[in-house]
Amino acid sequence: MSKMPSDLQKQLSTFSLSLRRSTSRGPSIAESNEPPDPGPDRNRLTPDTVWQCSECKLLVKVGLAEQHNYNEHQGSTKCREAAANKKQEAKVERGNFMRSFFKPTPKQVSPTVPTPPLVQPHVSSGVRPSLTPESQHSPSSSIARSLSPRLSMESPIIAPQHSPSPSIAKSPSPGSPVVSLIIAPRDSICPGVQLTFPPGENQHTSYPFGLHAEFSLPWNYFSEGEHFFLRSNRCHQRVSGPEPRLCKPCDELDRHNDFLDGIRERITNGINENTPLMFFPFGGLIRRVRRKNDQLRAMRLTKLNDTRILAGKIAELDLHKQLMMAIATSDEHRISQLIRVGFTLGDYMVGLCVLRLGGARLANLLHRALGLPGLTTLRAHSIIQLLHTSPAMPTIQEIEANIDAYTAGEAIPTGPPRIVHRVLMLDEIAVEKRVRWDNKTNMILGACREHSEKAGLEFCHLDDATTFFQQLNTNQVHLASEATVVTLGALSRDPQMYNPRPICISGTCKAEKGRQHANLLRKLLEAIQSRNVHGNITYRDVSVGSDGEAKRGLALALEFMKHSLAPSSPIYPLLKPLQFMNLQVGPDDITPDKDYRHVIKALRSLLMRRMGTNILGFEIVPADVDLTYSLLKEIWTLLDAPPNASPPYILARAALETFGKLAYHLVMPYIYLKLSLREQLTHLSTAAHLLLVLFTTNGAGTDFMANQTFVNIMLMIKNAFFCVAKTKIDIPDSEFFLILLGTDRLEKLFGLIRTAVGTDSNFDILQFASRASNLTEVNIILGLKPHWDRGPCRLKLPAVINERGDVSSKADHVSPASWIGDLRVADVVPHTCWLAGRLKAEEIIVTAREQLQKCARIPGFDILSPFGELLVGRADPDSAFEVDPELLSQAASKSTDVADFALPKVGPATDPESMELPTDDNVEDFEDTLAIHESPTCKHSPHVLIDGKQVSKASVLKDFMQHHSPRLSTDRAKCVAGIPAFANEAVPHHIAFDNPTGAPSLRIGNPVATIVRCDGECFLAVGQVNTIILGSCPMESIVLELLPDRGTKISYQIFHLAPVNSGNEPGDKYDWK
Repeated sequence: MSKMPSDLQKQLSTFSLSLRRSTSRGPSIAESNEPPDPGPDRNRLTPDTVWQCSECKLLVKVGLAEQHNYNEHQGSTKCREAAANKKQEAKVERGNFMRSFFKPTPKQVSPTVPTPPLVQPHVSSGVRPSLTPESQHSPSSSIARSLSPRLSMESPIIAPQHSPSPSIAKSPSPGSPVVSLIIAPRDSICPGVQLTFPPGENQHTSYPFGLHAEFSLPWNYFSEGEHFFLRSNRCHQRVSGPEPRLCKPCDELDRHNDFLDGIRERITNGINENTPLMFFPFGGLIRRVRRKNDQLRAMRLTKLNDTRILAGKIAELDLHKQLMMAIATSDEHRISQLIRVGFTLGDYMVGLCVLRLGGARLANLLHRALGLPGLTTLRAHSIIQLLHTSPAMPTIQEIEANIDAYTAGEAIPTGPPRIVHRVLMLDEIAVEKRVRWDNKTNMILGACREHSEKAGLEFCHLDDATTFFQQLNTNQVHLASEATVVTLGALSRDPQMYNPRPICISGTCKAEKGRQHANLLRKLLEAIQSRNVHGNITYRDVSVGSDGEAKRGLALALEFMKHSLAPSSPIYPLLKPLQFMNLQVGPDDITPDKDYRHVIKALRSLLMRRMGTNILGFEIVPADVDLTYSLLKEIWTLLDAPPNASPPYILARAALETFGKLAYHLVMPYIYLKLSLREQLTHLSTAAHLLLVLFTTNGAGTDFMANQTFVNIMLMIKNAFFCVAKTKIDIPDSEFFLILLGTDRLEKLFGLIRTAVGTDSNFDILQFASRASNLTEVNIILGLKPHWDRGPCRLKLPAVINERGDVSSKADHVSPASWIGDLRVADVVPHTCWLAGRLKAEEIIVTAREQLQKCARIPGFDILSPFGELLVGRADPDSAFEVDPELLSQAASKSTDVADFALPKVGPATDPESMELPTDDNVEDFEDTLAIHESPTCKHSPHVLIDGKQVSKASVLKDFMQHHSPRLSTDRAKCVAGIPAFANEAVPHHIAFDNPTGAPSLRIGNPVATIVRCDGECFLAVGQVNTIILGSCPMESIVLELLPDRGTKISYQIFHLAPVNSGNEPGDKYDWK
């Protein structure tokens, strides 16, 4: 082995000497920077104990009597500044040494000696140096392990010089400075005490690092990967022998240190919750903080719950105080508000009815006074959208849009597929002849659909309005005097389904012919059939109902009586056996229908015709009759004539009794709530056969009743049997409500609209469209709550409780919910009901069997062809409808009962000018503004440019209307009479007569005397005049010269004499009164 160079030996000797000096300990110098702990488990301090400052190396006595010297030195800033400077100098010196020590040298290769392992040049205190596998068994690894912990200490290290000796070589690893040393094989490094942790734990979370900050522990710590070691502060760093083992101080620390044993026990078995926080490791502190957070969160939630409970208790106490105050003041409405939790469904219904019928101001008033829901809440619960008004002839797209409008607000029905029958209803309502602007479509409304194609209706420029009124002034276009309203209503018990839904609103000037009206019906049918599916419901339209108007009757015949019922139709086997039944139908077997209320009031008109009526050859002259239902009830309850009565009296009584039976069987199916569906159809069959006998006996025809009245009754009966047959095929397990046929539901909607606008004024077509949308919802609510509604006074038909026709005191209306009879179609056979009705008719009229047999031999005879020819569409003479004006005036003067019915429109149409109702300027602007406000969106500009100024389109149309037609009275009755606004009534002047009251005349209330004959004897009658009619006009007075005129009619009330009862009137001087 080659000899080591002398310079390298010198450096190693110096390095070893420094190492020994650094590891030597003095007897009176403290080992750490702090004075010894004077605690019970440490040696007591002596007067000779001194302490050396690690910063400035100053020796300070720390004995019992010199403790203040240590405190003063520790509080001195000069020492700390000097120590900081000294540390910085030492750091620079160590850096210079390391750079010089690891300076690269030329590579030395020895062919015989293997290259020694690398030695890491610097390892900080507290971190164990890492050794490669080769270094653990080489002789040089021992000295590397013993020297490496001291490389960073204050002892000077002498860098070795490179030698060409083959025993010292540099590592071939590039970029890393290494030192190759020859180490004696008798020393090894002390590894330190290894601390183990339970599975799942590690030194970072389980070792109490905080104890080193609180106590002067006699060990330090370091880690290597997942291993954790403790090294005594008195560790020798190296031990004798080639194998690594603990030095004596570390071994004593491992075996006999109670503090370390406590740490191991807490790591293994856990730590008590009451232990001070300094003994907790990081993991324990984290777990404890999390547990504390959970506890705090639970306590906070508990506090919130307690606070909420307390707040509720406080609110209950406040509510109790308010309730006591309300009870003390007897405020019933306030008590109701306090007791209930929220608004009920009934509250919302009442609020919506008030809002739609009375307006926002009344709804707000009741909200404050009675506690009903507010305006915002009510509008949020409304589901009906606004309808579109057709400015010209309605199109299929407009009708479909209106159908989508009311289905959009409804919930989509779910469940198994089902079929629901539906009725199409049409009727007209009078509107004010006024031009309006529709902000939703930017169109001009108010023109008739018959001539609207002759003028442009879109309002984009002033010239559009100018051109329109030019066409209006030349009669090329007319203003609509009525609005045709088309609605759909389902045949169901559910009020939300059977109430009518408007789908078309169109103005008309009444110049439309039957064939033109049939085109409108065709469009309506096409549109509704394209929207006949909604959710799981498939709608089938079974009939088209209308009133008794002749024009629409012809249109219905042209469109829905095109062909006979096909034998392949599912309802053909049910209706073919019905003798005399008319089988003509339209598309999808749709049949026309007539409203039963109009049919019933037509019976009353028969007894008021000027020409009278012929019943089985007996002529009944017109008479002053009572109201419709009361009249018909009195007729069918007439008793038989006395046996000793005269033959004319007996014949008259028999004719009236037969007519009463006809009325009974027509009216009872619609008002007697206990009738079953089989009994209803039997009554209608009886009425049909009675009507055939009365209409054909002795060729009575129009002498008995007008052709149009006869056809309307037969169409109503035919449609009832057809609809029952369709229900048996499509929905065999359902009920059929006869009262839902016709247009009665549409008439109720008209009554609501008139009430909402006002009883003394008309409305234009735009107002009608906006209110029809809102009042459809009211109609649904009143269907759900029928006892809230009194019903229109002119359309009231009371319910009866027995077969005699006694009116019910509890129900003043008829609805599906109030009907208690069995209405299931599964148990009904139309043929059986038809035959039972014929047998009943033969019992009422003795000659009915013979007469019906004669009719059966007439070719083409059926209920609509009583003489072999179809009567549908055949015109009647005016005398068939002419009503005695005297009887009409008397009936009108006594129309105080709410059960009265208005007479049907007959003869020429009413002058459309009589329906005009312009309003003043302020009302015009307000109504147009309200219409814009009611519309949810306004896509078009509401202004037009005139002379550089923006002018409202509604104001432009109002100004044009003022120059087009005179302004009529705003009073409804005067408007219909054509009286202009602010008209001065003519005051008669009687200056031509000497008498201040004018010419001799007869006045209402004057006494009159006349001669009357009774039982062949003449009597003097004294009476009082109560009615004077000249021609057809009622008069207050009439000159005596006009009394002999044939057109003058006087009615008076005859007085009678009665003896004065002296007991009751002792002071009277007359014996008679």
